[in-house]
Amino acid sequence: VWLKPFWLKRVVRSAKHRISFCTSAIPSRTMPRRAFVGGNWKSNGSVDSAKALCAALSSGSGAYRNKVEVVICPIAPHINLVSKLLRKSPIKVASQNVSASAEGAFTGEVSAGQLKDSRIEWTLIGH
Repeated sequence: VWLKPFWLKRVVRSAKHRISFCTSAIPSRTMPRRAFVGGNWKSNGSVDSAKALCAALSSGSGAYRNKVEVVICPIAPHINLVSKLLRKSPIKVASQNVSASAEGAFTGEVSAGQLKDSRIEWTLIGH
């Protein structure tokens, strides 16, 4: 089952350094379509459970390394931890939200530029 095109989007920086989004659901004409799996952790988990889940996901990633693109969306406080735990894995880490505004006086919001600066390439949008 393919995801709706607006569900999960890749954060990209344009040549003019403006932030834009491109959908992962539209295959490139030069690359064959690859299966995609995304997992949203919602508001669940602790540091210990994040470590355990990352270990389990990493240990099985060899079986699907070149066959399936896997992206997981941990809760915001665990993004850096999960990114470090999965850095040698083919699994990508996404944020669960991104601000529609650029950086500024928006308490609690995270801009696309801040995600990109933290090496987060994916985010949930419109869910």
